[in-house]
Amino acid sequence: MSALKWLLLLAVLGVAVWWFTRDPVEAAYQKCLSSVSSEMNRSIQADASNPVEKAMADALKGMGSAIGSAGCEAMRSACKNDRDGAICKAALAQF
Repeated sequence: MSALKWLLLLAVLGVAVWWFTRDPVEAAYQKCLSSVSSEMNRSIQADASNPVEKAMADALKGMGSAIGSAGCEAMRSACKNDRDGAICKAALAQF
């Protein structure tokens, strides 16, 4: 009976993985968001001892993250309207 439970669990897990990865636009969108997040964390280090410098670094990090997320959203929107368009294909090629 235990083997049947494991097989059922693996089947459900397989269907879940397929369900969430079936759309290349959504996969590219998620990769875009994670890329923006990792780039912001890597590029701006807020280890300054001065609170003003730390606040400035945090503000720049937030602004960069917002701009990057807006770019990801624009890519998603372009692909939603015209999946076969040049803009969508170029955006998907990035990710």
